[in-house]
Amino acid sequence: MVKVTLKHIVKSFGDSVVVRDVDEEIREGEFVTLLGPSGCGKTTMLRMIAGFEKPTSGEIWFDDRLIAGGKTFVPPEKREIGMVFQSYAVWPHMTVFDNTAYPLTLRKMPKEEIRTRVEKVLEQMHLSKYAERLPGQLSGGQQQRVALARALVAEPKLLLLDEPLSNLDAKLRESMRFEIKRLQRAFGITVIYVTHDQTEAMAMSDRIFVLNRGGLQQAGTPEEIYDHPVNPFVADFLGKVDFFRGEAENGKIRLPELGGQYVPCTGTETGKVYVGIRPENLIFTEESGGTLSGTLETQYYLGDVDDCRVRIGDTLVRVITDGYAYKKMKDGQNVRLSVRDLMVFEDDGSLEETLRIKT
Repeated sequence: MVKVTLKHIVKSFGDSVVVRDVDEEIREGEFVTLLGPSGCGKTTMLRMIAGFEKPTSGEIWFDDRLIAGGKTFVPPEKREIGMVFQSYAVWPHMTVFDNTAYPLTLRKMPKEEIRTRVEKVLEQMHLSKYAERLPGQLSGGQQQRVALARALVAEPKLLLLDEPLSNLDAKLRESMRFEIKRLQRAFGITVIYVTHDQTEAMAMSDRIFVLNRGGLQQAGTPEEIYDHPVNPFVADFLGKVDFFRGEAENGKIRLPELGGQYVPCTGTETGKVYVGIRPENLIFTEESGGTLSGTLETQYYLGDVDDCRVRIGDTLVRVITDGYAYKKMKDGQNVRLSVRDLMVFEDDGSLEETLRIKT
């Protein structure tokens, strides 16, 4: 395991700044995900940690060893890292065993030690029975596990993964998330993982670093970032949320877009604000209760959930509730909603730009 310290890292390509003053620490044995939309700088950050790019300014440390910064630059092969790319990058003419053994063969390790290490990691990866097969005889998920085995066999201190699951189908991606997390715990290794998939980040990470336009927006646990985002961009990028402009005063927020109805505000905000409400935090209540009133316009039955659209004033508001609600409610009926939780941000005029962000 290794601690990775990023000290005011900046990376520019000509006049274009793609990483802006990132100053953070990744702890020993931690699983950290770099999350953000395309072009936010996350892969460039990973490549600097790996040694494929040099920072324009700032320093990168592994424990108490400077590996990049000033006149110091340690090449990738001397950083004791393993790396897995989006493409499987396995040799098509080599068996699973030989693909996995390749890093050890390059080091000219004794054959018996190579065999022992490869057999151990293939067992961990559930690949032992495929040891003599060629990659073309394997599924996409099995080929990605071969790439992981090859990265782990050299017992690196740090494992870097650049969108390794994006070429897999949805069910296989889900199973591989848990497989990678299991392996990280089994090997006790520090992992830095790049993705633009919010579900992957939430499911796998000890902490998430949310990036946008090269800047670190927020670093925290999945729960911290989901429940307490520092700005509308983070709230919008991680999970589903509807934003409404409001006016806060005396513990309440008036929402003109929702027919002038009010929601409670537990903070001390006053004046113009953005209110962010996640669909699962709007709860259908009895006719006499609730904070908001509207009309149930549409329901989308998804089995485990009922994904609803409720018209409040002139605005359609999304509400996600239990799948059984689909059998109890009818389109067109009047409903009341209570607000379980909401987010309040200062209205700085940036909301439209935030909502244009594409993944």
